[in-house]
Amino acid sequence: MTFSFWQSLNRCKNNLLKPSTRRSSIRLRPNIAVQFHSDVCYGPALIAAHGSKVTLDAYQLSSISAKGTVIFLHGGGLRRGSKRHILGKDLYFNHLGYNFISCNYPLSAEGTGSVIDDQLLALRSLDQWVNSDLPVLCPVDPSAPVIYLGHSAGSYLLALGLSKGLFSRLHTSFIFVDSAAYDLSKRYRAARQNVRLEIERLVGHDANTNASLNELISKYSPVECLLNRTALAPSDVKGWAYFATTQKRFSHDSSLILASLLKTKLNMQTTVKAYPFSHTDISQEISEPNSKIGRDLAQLLSN
Repeated sequence: MTFSFWQSLNRCKNNLLKPSTRRSSIRLRPNIAVQFHSDVCYGPALIAAHGSKVTLDAYQLSSISAKGTVIFLHGGGLRRGSKRHILGKDLYFNHLGYNFISCNYPLSAEGTGSVIDDQLLALRSLDQWVNSDLPVLCPVDPSAPVIYLGHSAGSYLLALGLSKGLFSRLHTSFIFVDSAAYDLSKRYRAARQNVRLEIERLVGHDANTNASLNELISKYSPVECLLNRTALAPSDVKGWAYFATTQKRFSHDSSLILASLLKTKLNMQTTVKAYPFSHTDISQEISEPNSKIGRDLAQLLSN
């Protein structure tokens, strides 16, 4: 990694126009080009209920062979956000030699009692798509890594899916960028009343008035799901997980707890590192020139 890399990336970010066609070629630097695949459906069984919320955009390296694929889930409190809100991450990971995919996911409950259940259904469909369709859309070596990246709500959903065993591909790895919801029960107890009400809506308590609120929240807590899960055999290895957090105590501490459980329950190699950024800025800083988190991730993905 050299400064010229970051200069090149910054120039690309300043000059790049948003793709307007279904497939377009983006020239990043000499001998490197990217093929853009827009609005690819990864959940055909869910599209009637959720439409574009089960689609993804793929930024495929077309002039060189990719080292692997990074799949991004955006933040937004589980109610907002878009696959287009990537803040230069496509350019950043393409420059590192990876195909980059950004996913929409459901933002409302249509087929279940809670929005999170709809999101988990979409996550399961995404996992199936990765196994069946990704090799066709963006061919890479079968042993090439698949790395899921999430910020905020996206990180929470990935952690919840991982704790519930939704990812079938061996050696799948994860980059979790700052979520305060890994220990959802603890987050609920510490929250202000307006945040508590939103958590109750997200877990579907208004639609499940006969269910215990504590049991519902525990059902959607990655930490508690892992605590109740049987540990894998030592021979079963599930990849690695990197936690990038802000220096806020709750986010950092819950990341440490989840990382410890992933290590003991799923045999994952885990790292937790705090950065001096706000919750919003930490995601944007990934692709900024001279950013510490960007350089740390570049080193991680070069190993």
